[in-house]
Amino acid sequence: MTRPGFVRFDGVSVRYGEGAGAVLALERADLAFAQGDFVCIVGPSGCGKTTMMQTLSGFLRPTGGTVSLDGRPVEGPAPERGVVFQQPTLFPWMTVAANAGFGPRIRGENPAQAKERVEYWLRTTGLWEFRDRYPYELSGGMQQRLAIARALCNEPKVLLMDEPFGALDALTRKHMQEELHAVWRRTGMTVVFITHSVEEAVYLGTEVVVMSPRPGRIVERIPLPFAREAAEQDIRQVKSGADFIAARERVLSLIWGMQHDA
Repeated sequence: MTRPGFVRFDGVSVRYGEGAGAVLALERADLAFAQGDFVCIVGPSGCGKTTMMQTLSGFLRPTGGTVSLDGRPVEGPAPERGVVFQQPTLFPWMTVAANAGFGPRIRGENPAQAKERVEYWLRTTGLWEFRDRYPYELSGGMQQRLAIARALCNEPKVLLMDEPFGALDALTRKHMQEELHAVWRRTGMTVVFITHSVEEAVYLGTEVVVMSPRPGRIVERIPLPFAREAAEQDIRQVKSGADFIAARERVLSLIWGMQHDA
């Protein structure tokens, strides 16, 4: 059952510093979306995308307003909010399996249940046969899949992804987009995804949120059908369709228009 206010930002502002040198990074952001949505956030560099995500992750307390998940205020980091960064941030001295199972292990979960979950997500992300390898033995795409598997092993209610495919080559990026979609469809998990690629946002998201230059404000929300259609079509068919191209150009025109006016 989906809940329309599963994730909420109510009048959220973030100011860095004090006095005359203070920087208003995010100004009165209001946003709510449902459980199971895949929300992509785009906008010019420095518009507050990452700042907004950090308030939801609990790494950053807003200066004003409130952030809530499933009806409860976010007051700090928690396993229910998994985070995947642009760089995999893996533990180099741990094997693939140990990296994936780090969260359940430090929380003292039942070892047998944790092991079963690690196996499930490593199989799901295609890494099970590499479970005894170390991160340096994996390709960039495999390392990022491991970072995603590690987050999913914590059974989060929402997965937060900050440009996770930004450092990957085009072919690996396409493959990772398809894999992420498959995981999202299988789990029904809520995903918040930051990207500088408008094409990626329009393809992945059930909704694209467009933000203004600093101070970051939400300019427009654009619901999209392509994420749910992607299971039935090849990624190239989706991206070459007239509706997809029109949606991509709409988002691009919003961003370019703001940059021209700035």
